[in-house]
Amino acid sequence: MTKKEFLDELTESLAGNVPSDVIADNINYYKNYIESSASVEDALEELGDPHLIARTIIDSFMASKGPMADYYVEQARNEYSNGSYDNVNYNTNDNPSDYEMNSFSLKWYEKLVGIIIVVAVVAMLLVLGAVAVKIIIRVILPIVIVLLAVRFIADNFRKD
Repeated sequence: MTKKEFLDELTESLAGNVPSDVIADNINYYKNYIESSASVEDALEELGDPHLIARTIIDSFMASKGPMADYYVEQARNEYSNGSYDNVNYNTNDNPSDYEMNSFSLKWYEKLVGIIIVVAVVAMLLVLGAVAVKIIIRVILPIVIVLLAVRFIADNFRKD
């Protein structure tokens, strides 16, 4: 087994069972462990089966979350079903690139809520603008007209 195969199997085993940040942390840990060993083959032999490691990570995660574990697992499954785990990118060369995962995706109802909020804000701005125009037309404009009329009359009265 190669380092890439080990990390791929570990990622596959964790995907949908724990959140993406837990996967990223563990992949980085095992990647660094393998790279810091004298021999990749010895490190992989010492680590053993990536499926067993994944099961241990999942069990530890579930135990650490207690009664909220089901919520986090459901969230991980949603990430997995949305295809977030398809964008796995870790470098198996000697370059110090960390494990990366695109875990940002919105569900249809989150997008709908965002659109509704934007429409509500725009509508509120339009209503406030209409109120401002009404105030200007009904209150301020007559006052300005009266002041201009008074000034015009006063100017004509002084000339005579």
